[in-house]
Amino acid sequence: MIICKNPINCPNYYPREPLTGTDNEEYYMKLDAQTLFFIFYYFEGTKAQYFAAKALKRMSWRFHTKFMMWFQRHEEPKQITDEYESGSYIYYDYRTMRQRKKEEFMFHYSFLEDKDF
Repeated sequence: MIICKNPINCPNYYPREPLTGTDNEEYYMKLDAQTLFFIFYYFEGTKAQYFAAKALKRMSWRFHTKFMMWFQRHEEPKQITDEYESGSYIYYDYRTMRQRKKEEFMFHYSFLEDKDF
């Protein structure tokens, strides 16, 4: 269940409870990446954040623990070693809520969030 951190009084005709079926993993797998990013960054510490992260990983997004941002390969890496890979990546900038491209980026595996979901 999603719980708002700052609830306000809403008109009585607004729903008071979450929609049925939104509290399971399958629901999140159907959402687009932009919606999942919003959920991940704005519902911190909730089951919704967990499901959003899991769905993003299924879409080949990787979370960088140093920059606290999601990255996805834009093309095959130009270089791959045991410690890093480098190349062109798309990343989600949570400050502007946009996807951006980063050329010649070195993704060190030590900053890869690799929890098994």
